[in-house]
Amino acid sequence: MTTSNRSTKDAPAAKCFAKEKFSFDDILKGLPVKRDLSRKLLSRLAFLISEPSKTAMLEIGAAQGEVVIACQELGYRCIGLEPFRMARDTAKQLADYLGVDIEIAGGVAEAMPFETESFDLVIALSVIEHVADVEKTFGEVYRVLKPGGVFCFNAASSMCPKQAEISGFPLFGWYPDPLKQKIIDWAKRNRPELIGYTDTPAINWFTSRKARRLLLSHGFTKVLDRWDIFAEDVNMGRYRFPLRVISRSRLLKYLADVIFTTCSYAAVK
Repeated sequence: MTTSNRSTKDAPAAKCFAKEKFSFDDILKGLPVKRDLSRKLLSRLAFLISEPSKTAMLEIGAAQGEVVIACQELGYRCIGLEPFRMARDTAKQLADYLGVDIEIAGGVAEAMPFETESFDLVIALSVIEHVADVEKTFGEVYRVLKPGGVFCFNAASSMCPKQAEISGFPLFGWYPDPLKQKIIDWAKRNRPELIGYTDTPAINWFTSRKARRLLLSHGFTKVLDRWDIFAEDVNMGRYRFPLRVISRSRLLKYLADVIFTTCSYAAVK
């Protein structure tokens, strides 16, 4: 696949420009946001993982390495996996600019170049919806995780009518998956600006039931959704009580999921 280092400023109407194609300047400007995101994510997962210095961590779809860098700054031993050569080159440029040393391996999520039981934590941020084979991906994640390890991902949700994967299709999140696939395929061939000029548009969409079924079928023993995770986050302050109420009600979870364009899960091996 070919990629471009074109800036998001040059993109027409796409809501979400392909992150593997961000320029160095785009990445540098967005680094503080990625640092804050990484800090919040790892804080929320603290009840599931060991202390940072003992946690071997992998980010799938590491792009230009901002999250890998941020996690290492927080004390985690983090490496990345990224299929796009240009993104890996930009990651090296960013690491050199910041004076840090990072490792981002080339490869795809369906066939990861890592030893079995290598990691305590695997994360994938807005990546799983783009993989070619989600079944193989979940199987590979399970393989590379150590016993008791955690897989955390967020992805496009089929429960919310809004979404940021394609422009020009109202209520796209509620379309049946086969119709979503046909529209995405059409846009890739005929209107690539609608999907941010990405070579790997979103093709995997999740409901809570689907995510749990897939994760459990691949051997994970425990699956937590966004509300379960939030309810355990001591940093949520006054919001922690209402989040705990939501986490204990299937109906409230369902209604809350309709609001968010993405879904989030943590699965324990």
